[in-house]
Amino acid sequence: MSPKQNRFRLLLDEMLPPRSKFPNLNKYHDLKHVVRDFHLEGISDDKVVKFAKKERRVLISKNSRHMIDLGRINKIKLICITETMDWEEIDSVVMSALRNMKSSDQLIKLSRPVRRKK
Repeated sequence: MSPKQNRFRLLLDEMLPPRSKFPNLNKYHDLKHVVRDFHLEGISDDKVVKFAKKERRVLISKNSRHMIDLGRINKIKLICITETMDWEEIDSVVMSALRNMKSSDQLIKLSRPVRRKK
């Protein structure tokens, strides 16, 4: 019998599309969007991080430059993705990262895997 998978409380940053674009994350985890679910449009990065901490959610963002420092200061779990990844790829890569996430992990940086030319 396999161990039960953890359900994470996730928060999509404002620049990401609605949660319907991430079917696996939406199905297996408690996925919410800053704007579409909480109506917090146009708030600063600092307020988004503080909101994620208050709601005890793992923040998923493309804005790694600012969010990494804010995440460390506020001690939240943060998943940073790159601009080059499409929505389907983000859905599968984040699902995989969450399966392998340790309780001590604070930051996970995800990027598109390098594909070698044949």
